[in-house]
Amino acid sequence: MAPATSMSSCPITAIVLGVLAASGYIAEGRSASSQTLRPRLRSHSAARAGHIRCLATPGAKRRQALVSEGLVASMALSGHLFAQTHTAKADVAADSGVQIGIPVGKYLPASPVPGRFRFTPGVDSTPSIRGRVLKPLSYTLDLPGDWKAITVGVIQTGDFCQPKCDEPWTEVKFEGENAGKVKIMMVPSFRLTNIEKPSLEELGSAEEVIQKVGPFVTGDYYDGEDMPTEIKVIKEGSNTYYEYVIESPGAVNGPHNVAVVTTIPGPTDRDRYHAIMAVASAKEKEWSSNADALLSVARSFRLT
Repeated sequence: MAPATSMSSCPITAIVLGVLAASGYIAEGRSASSQTLRPRLRSHSAARAGHIRCLATPGAKRRQALVSEGLVASMALSGHLFAQTHTAKADVAADSGVQIGIPVGKYLPASPVPGRFRFTPGVDSTPSIRGRVLKPLSYTLDLPGDWKAITVGVIQTGDFCQPKCDEPWTEVKFEGENAGKVKIMMVPSFRLTNIEKPSLEELGSAEEVIQKVGPFVTGDYYDGEDMPTEIKVIKEGSNTYYEYVIESPGAVNGPHNVAVVTTIPGPTDRDRYHAIMAVASAKEKEWSSNADALLSVARSFRLT
């Protein structure tokens, strides 16, 4: 009879490789990462043989079986959780109304404006809608077909503090190649006024409101004397918009910024109001070559 071999003498590499092979983590026809493991698996054929030979005693067999079962279960659970996580991310992306890095002309509906495609936030598509701060389909933005949605950082989205965020957050963000960026921002109205549910006019005149929201537009500060600003007041039906074109050299968001600002109510009469605005920004080169496109994107922002 072959001498009994203790569990401690069984190479742990052989156990792990055996479990990997048994659980399908190493097999022919897998990904490149798996292919790099196959030569190692073959080079460890002696180790796998040692793995089998070390099951000489019932006690050792039982202990090794428990280790193997635990590894298989752990790997299976990890794979299941990994699949769940990536499925969830895929579902969120599918429901978001935007597809990161894909030209909007490939998936958004055409706008009434020729050559433009309309973004309208759907169910669970933005931080404020997921947080029940806004109703779905509450605003629109028209974009050139080659513009793409870009990722918004978690801190900037406000997902972690909805529905009672005290700081401004970014709903969604798009960019055009050499054309600048545009984002939709929300600012809690109590940051701007003591009035509980203010209209835009109650926030102040256009000149007063830019003093309040200017730092959110430029990314750091606003100084009307150092930053020449074109101001326009637009009235459409029951809605009023303040439009600003700001020359802001040295600003974090770039030397050229455009903002279209209004206020928007919450989903119910009990909910707070927010200032909501489209903020476009561009570097000098982007502005010189694509100012008209950037202006048209920002100016297309409207409540529904």
